Amino acid sequence: MGLFGKSEPKAPPVDPAYILAEAQECLKEKDMEGALAKFDELCALPVQSPLPLLSRATCLLQLQKYERVIEDCTKVLKFLNSDLNGHEEEGCTTVHSLALMRMAKAYKELGQMDEAKSALMRRNVVEHKLGRDNVDSEDLVDENMADEWKEKGNAEYKQENWTQALDYYRSGLSCDMYNAKLHGNTCMTLIKLKKWSQALKHAEQCIVLEPEWVKGYYMKGMILSSESKLEQARDVLRKAKSMEPQNTKICELLSEVEARVDYVESRLRRRKPQTAEKPKAEDSGTEQPVEDVDSDEDYCEDGSCRTSKTIKLKVTRKDVVNVAVDMCAALVGVALVWWFVRQDA
Repeated sequence: MGLFGKSEPKAPPVDPAYILAEAQECLKEKDMEGALAKFDELCALPVQSPLPLLSRATCLLQLQKYERVIEDCTKVLKFLNSDLNGHEEEGCTTVHSLALMRMAKAYKELGQMDEAKSALMRRNVVEHKLGRDNVDSEDLVDENMADEWKEKGNAEYKQENWTQALDYYRSGLSCDMYNAKLHGNTCMTLIKLKKWSQALKHAEQCIVLEPEWVKGYYMKGMILSSESKLEQARDVLRKAKSMEPQNTKICELLSEVEARVDYVESRLRRRKPQTAEKPKAEDSGTEQPVEDVDSDEDYCEDGSCRTSKTIKLKVTRKDVVNVAVDMCAALVGVALVWWFVRQDA
């Protein structure tokens, strides 16, 4: 507060464009620390945009500060998704997909492969919904290590050590999440453990990764059949048979499922007449009595007659009293008639 109550002049507001220009100048000179300082200043401003956070995450990734990369990318995902100003970066065309790609790389460098896989798959979903699936993810795939885990899993599978085999297969998937054979082996192991819902996810992943591989459809049909989802199993297995008409296992399983479907449908047809709805009186436009299945009339069968319904009468105390009063009145009437006859005589 100055003299005569006048406030001191305020400093001019900081121009975000000026700070961004300084940050970009630092990046051109490969001064990552200087660029990070500018991005920190930019992110501290009340600017409602995910781009400063995304730019800082890119800078942090270069400086190997992976925990902060994940933190900034998580904040970016809270904003509405938008295009990257019409250009593509590392196969990513939106703010969210690029943030997820940065996050996946940070998780990979931290050795957290499950989290890296999850982030990359989320990124693929974002691009897939937009019809933009051309991502190169070779830097997140270690095929040699995946094959080693698969061989270890196969050895345990042959020994019927299902749980250990499953652990090895899952380790292989953490190295190569797009390996259809690993998804197939994982699915078969989960089937052995009767974990149907988990097995179904891997069977569907096989179909997505290799649509022409018949085993994915066969496994899915097997799982649906075990869950008694017979019509769905039948449709999937018919698809599998159309791909390999001479496959004995598929044909046998399909025949079994079709027989079960026919049996269920025949049971339903036999029950249908017994559970048919009774005709409604309003259908004919006039009020009609509703009849039971059995008739009220007597009928004979094998020389013996019986009544289809037993009629029960309910007699109350009031009914007994009324009958007694009527009888007394009748007796009194008879007595009076007899008395008048005697008087006339």
